[in-house]
Amino acid sequence: MWHRQKRGQDTRPAIKTAVTVAISTALPVGVAGLLFASTSTGPRPVPYLLSAAVTESNTTVGFADSDIIGMSTADINKTLDEMQSLGVQNVRILIPWNNVEPIEGYWNWSTVDTLVNAAADRNMGILGILNATPAWAVPAGDPAVATPPADNAQYAQFASAVAQRYAGKVSAYEVWNEPNAAPSWYPAPDPAAYTKLLQAAYPAIKAADPNATVIGGVVGWVTDTPGLAINAASYVQGMYDNGAQGYFDALSFHPYQYQVPFGNGTPYGPMAPINQLATIHQEMVAAGDGSKQIWATEYGEPTSVVDNNTQAAFISNFLNSWSSFDYTGPMFIYTTRDRNTGSTSDQDTLGVFQTDWTPKPAANVIAQWTATHPQAPLDPPAPTALPSPTTAFTTLSATAKTIATQTLSATQATVMSLAGMSDTTATAAPVTASTTATATPAAATLPAKAAPATPATPATPATTGTPATPATRATPATPAAPSSAAATPKALAPISATTNSDAAAPAGATKVKPPKQDPTTKSAPTKSSPKNTGPSNTGPQKADSNNK
Repeated sequence: MWHRQKRGQDTRPAIKTAVTVAISTALPVGVAGLLFASTSTGPRPVPYLLSAAVTESNTTVGFADSDIIGMSTADINKTLDEMQSLGVQNVRILIPWNNVEPIEGYWNWSTVDTLVNAAADRNMGILGILNATPAWAVPAGDPAVATPPADNAQYAQFASAVAQRYAGKVSAYEVWNEPNAAPSWYPAPDPAAYTKLLQAAYPAIKAADPNATVIGGVVGWVTDTPGLAINAASYVQGMYDNGAQGYFDALSFHPYQYQVPFGNGTPYGPMAPINQLATIHQEMVAAGDGSKQIWATEYGEPTSVVDNNTQAAFISNFLNSWSSFDYTGPMFIYTTRDRNTGSTSDQDTLGVFQTDWTPKPAANVIAQWTATHPQAPLDPPAPTALPSPTTAFTTLSATAKTIATQTLSATQATVMSLAGMSDTTATAAPVTASTTATATPAAATLPAKAAPATPATPATPATTGTPATPATRATPATPAAPSSAAATPKALAPISATTNSDAAAPAGATKVKPPKQDPTTKSAPTKSSPKNTGPSNTGPQKADSNNK
């Protein structure tokens, strides 16, 4: 799914005066710390203790939060604490290439370090998205961020550097985000080209961190729009046709659909997200990958499209339905907090907390889910023997010597460039301490960890007919550079039937067989319902710089 530009992701062409850093939120830690502690001419492993890994169970729930990368340290801490207050122990974050290596060979780790450390200090499992091509790495004349790299080996070097640095802290990586749509893969989706990127990245990550889980596909739920989008199942088949087998440990899918709860979509034809999921699994089985999981690394429902209780019912339905299949993996809810609760944009209202941190009923659903489904992350692999104090001192001395030998002219140039930079990072929404006033009484108090009362399954929407099919979107003109400002709706129109207003606590999942699909079908009819609107060239990006 497409989302606006994420905080902390600079889409401007990198310029010489901005060589030091592309993310202004790194500055509060101090200019000296930025210059001498967090930048380098190459990757270095972070000397931290190992943290937990994402538990690869289909009852595991996490938050996908694309805004957290651009937040202040205080807001990062507040956001992670609120996640854990609901019993959530896993987080999906952006690791944008354009901010880590804004100039070729010049590495700035400050912002990502701050976020990774904050989550690791809480013993949270971390899933990182490797996306956002810097300006220097795209073909001449193409826009940064959404355009894939001109040289896949350069992306592989970035992926290797990240995996080396965060080995034992970030346990899983996604290669790109939603490449099956033009806003995330400019100028048009190309499964063959994406497969080549995956083939370069997979061995590089595994060489740097053999324990890392590498996730491919990362496909969004879209309908076929020539030149703009390829439906998820057809795209995955295109990956297999071009040699993707053996270059991922799992696939991921973003099964957004605003009109029909995920678990109720089977009658709506092959384009329904639940049926796309089944088709992808059948393709994996046919290719010999039937034992590999499909993760849901984004799913959400905006409260500008439906009311708060309907959002809760959709999320409850999703948690129960996704976890009922024996081939699915962890689920990540998008997202933690609204950008702007009063907005009419779906991109601003996907949070389970309002902007002021008032919990919506969906927060209660997640808390009850984690209370009845163990969420403890896996223990990290046993660490290797720590170096002796003498070795550690020698290493630190060598590092200090390297820093001390930086030339005065280089330091002056860097400081001057910082002084001349403008803050291009969107300011994170302020943290509001009060969370007691709630618009929906049902969500005012989050449950304790005691097992909740036996819940009821969310009601199926009263209207079971096929949702209305929207008018065909005209193909937009090719932009000079795809902007992330304009949101692409995830829904066709406001929901036509009221879902059960009482968001019941999720019941324990019961394993069921996936819906039977014709395994030979590679592309579903474009007129099938329900469906989302086609992507726009400047649509919002949720997990790409590009991401939500």
